[in-house]
Amino acid sequence: MKTIKTLLGLGLFLAGGAFARAEDPAFGFQAALAFPANDLTNVANLGLQVGGHGRWDFGGGHGIMGRADLAFYGSKDGVSTSSYGLGADYTYHIDHNRRGVYFLAGLSFMGYSLSGGGDSASRSGIGIDLGVGYDLNRHVGLQARYTTHNLDHATMSSLNLGCTYTF
Repeated sequence: MKTIKTLLGLGLFLAGGAFARAEDPAFGFQAALAFPANDLTNVANLGLQVGGHGRWDFGGGHGIMGRADLAFYGSKDGVSTSSYGLGADYTYHIDHNRRGVYFLAGLSFMGYSLSGGGDSASRSGIGIDLGVGYDLNRHVGLQARYTTHNLDHATMSSLNLGCTYTF
């Protein structure tokens, strides 16, 4: 237990130092096609994901992207499905300058709402995000992000293919 507390304290100390060195945050929005995967395919068809983000660059290609997302999936067998989420992704730009190819990995809290046939249900929990992107310039980028959550013995996953715009 002492080791976990020490590692957590060290992580918070290093994160505080990284935020102290960070550039001013840049904010923007994103939109993507949301392709359901795993158990989500049982209740949803292709959807649209929209949201906003904040980016903090620490230099050397390292950064954090915080985001808020909404997704609206196509109905399947009379069931309407939507989701909302908050996430934070570590980003690493290969060119060290927030241009070109980058990789992301993070955590997100997602909530799913399902309704149809007089019934409704909601599920929420924490999951992981993995992805790759390409920033065309400081404002416009492309991104592929896979998000997966294990909720009540169901794996709700989505592959989001879209674009980002940062002000």
